[in-house]
Amino acid sequence: MKRFLVKLLIFLLIIFAIIVPVNVLVDPYNVFHYENPVDNGIEPNKNYIKTKYLIHHKEEFDSLVFGSSRAGFMDVSRIPDGTYYDMASSEAIVGEHVNTLKVLIKHGFVPKNVLVMVDDISCFVDPKIHAEYENAMLYRVPYPTGGIISHIEFYLKYCDIFTTMNAYQIIKEKTDIDPEFAERFRKTGTERLDKPTSFTGYDEAGNEIPGYYADYYSLRVEDAIQEMKELVALCNENGIRLRVVTNPLYYKTYGRAVENGYLKYLDALADVTPYINFSSVSDVTKEVTNYYEPSHFIPKVNDMMISCIYENHVEAGLKDQGFGVEVTKDNKEELIEFLYNQAKEEGFLQ
Repeated sequence: MKRFLVKLLIFLLIIFAIIVPVNVLVDPYNVFHYENPVDNGIEPNKNYIKTKYLIHHKEEFDSLVFGSSRAGFMDVSRIPDGTYYDMASSEAIVGEHVNTLKVLIKHGFVPKNVLVMVDDISCFVDPKIHAEYENAMLYRVPYPTGGIISHIEFYLKYCDIFTTMNAYQIIKEKTDIDPEFAERFRKTGTERLDKPTSFTGYDEAGNEIPGYYADYYSLRVEDAIQEMKELVALCNENGIRLRVVTNPLYYKTYGRAVENGYLKYLDALADVTPYINFSSVSDVTKEVTNYYEPSHFIPKVNDMMISCIYENHVEAGLKDQGFGVEVTKDNKEELIEFLYNQAKEEGFLQ
């Protein structure tokens, strides 16, 4: 029996010695090579690698942009009041921004400015689907915050040889490598700002593409607002200037969000923090060339947001459509009433 156990232990050690290096070498989600991420065809875990990168390069930046992947096309070099790094990551929500900011503060990086971009994802996505191992989306697992054990558990999620080898098949077929991927990650954290769009609002068969809405979305206003309260408190405690804006969702995606209660979130949000609203049916959100698909808007739209946020400039007529409106708890009723009436006129609400 003892000899068998020794052989079993040796066998397991050999397997471990093979599996771990293979996973680290292939590293489809870039978690083992955060300093030099590779454009390999697999969505990186940007929440993790950006946080890890900033911990070791905190002297290079003094301000942050937070948001889901929709915030990834923000030209941070245009923001005038700081040296910004774009922390955008896939489907990230405010509660995850809070955890990330706590990690950075713990490691000595206290930004002077934080710009947070929120939308339907912020109030429809339960963070448990990102964090729980059974349902983990490996490109969305948040940065571990529970000490060395949580870090070990985190890395073990990326040592599944079957997942890695399946990803490797995709990596092998990747041909359109972005040559500036790693450099852009290190300098700004943004996506490609010169990426063209071919979105027409219709698929190849000529069918109209509906607004984006995931099957796991579920309205969670109370929890989402509590997350924002925690972010506001954290920024106040550390002398961080917080700005909050809502994203200009493609109008059909916005319509689906409104149908499912998004305006309740916008209403409650104003009681916690002032924000600038870009969520409405407007000339911007109805223009298909302003989007890559029904979920992500192009850098031109981000530039319009920067002009509004930092220069108080909005193109004529857009504020009358709800785009670029400053919202507080004192004036929110006017905007929310406008958005409800607008949604009824568009057929989003009865």
